[in-house]
This record gives sequence, structure tokens and C-alpha cells, in this order.
Amino acid sequence: MYEDNLLAGRGLRLLFVSELLSLISSLMGESLLGGILFLVSTVMSIGALNVAAPSHPYFGRAFWVNIVSLVLNGLVLFAGAYQWTGLVAVLSVVILALGVYYVYLVCTAAGQLLTVNGYATLSDKGSTVWKIYLGCAIALCCFAVMALVPFLLVVAGVAVVGTLIATLVGGILYLIFLNNAYHVFLGPADY
Repeated sequence: MYEDNLLAGRGLRLLFVSELLSLISSLMGESLLGGILFLVSTVMSIGALNVAAPSHPYFGRAFWVNIVSLVLNGLVLFAGAYQWTGLVAVLSVVILALGVYYVYLVCTAAGQLLTVNGYATLSDKGSTVWKIYLGCAIALCCFAVMALVPFLLVVAGVAVVGTLIATLVGGILYLIFLNNAYHVFLGPADY
């Protein structure tokens, strides 16, 4: 049990840093430095989940979801270069769904380990985080469909701004959850 906590804590600490880098890269836009930070954060998250995988099977599943998402992101770049907008739209929705599933797996795995260790309140916060991600993903998909109708385009544009703010709040809550969870698992001696 103690070994599982250490593995989960070390993995979640790396995942926290990778998610922080990912957030910073998304705020930087489509610059070269932003792209490099995104690539570094993706590699770090794969390594983090590989470290945490022995402690809970959902971490291992999140590892593979992350790899599939990385491959699909590469396909989006390829399809975008050849202006296959239909394929890009479909793959973008799949990547969005995989992102929600990834957050669900990480929050659920960490939450179950936290509950076993007596931190049910913190576990509930992880459940709240993935539900926020799910709601924002569903809303973004609905607004993308609304944007296809010309007179709903303005409404969809305004609604997307609110959803993106909610997604940013969800991302910050996710970072807080990861930070608190890895501190619990590692204990005061191994920060």
C-alpha cells in the first residue's frame, strides 16, 4: 500500500508539472516556444503516467489514451496541411472526448487511492473536476454545431467565450487537485 502511494505521488507530481507546462503553452498561442512546451508537457505526462501505472489500472489506461491522443494530434496536423477540414473536425471532436476521458481516468484513479487513504473530501474534488471537463466538452461540441448555422454563429461565439473561461477554471481546479493529491501520497518528507 505504501509503495502504491509513493508511485502514485511521484507520478502525480510529474503530471502536475506537465499539466502546468501544458497550460502555459496553451496561453502562449501558436508560437515556437508554445509548441516546444506542449511537446515537453506531453512527453512528461506520458512518463508520469508510466510511473503511476503500477499503483492503479486507470493510470495505465490513461497512459494509452494519452498516446492515442498524441497520434491523433499528429493526424490533425497532417490533415490540416492538406486542408481536409471534415477529417480535422471529426478528429478534433475525438481528441476532445479523449481529453475528457483522460482527466476522468486520472481523477478517478487518484480519487480511489485517496478514498482508501481516508481523504474522501479531496477525492470528491477530483470528481468535480472531471465533471466540469465533461460539461465544457459537451458545450463546445454543441457550439461547434451551432456555428454551422449562420444566424446562430454570433450566439455560439459568445457562448464559446464563457465555456473557455469555465474550461480554464476547470484546468486550474485540476492543477490544484493534482497538487493536493501528490502531497497527500508523498507525505511531508518527500516533496
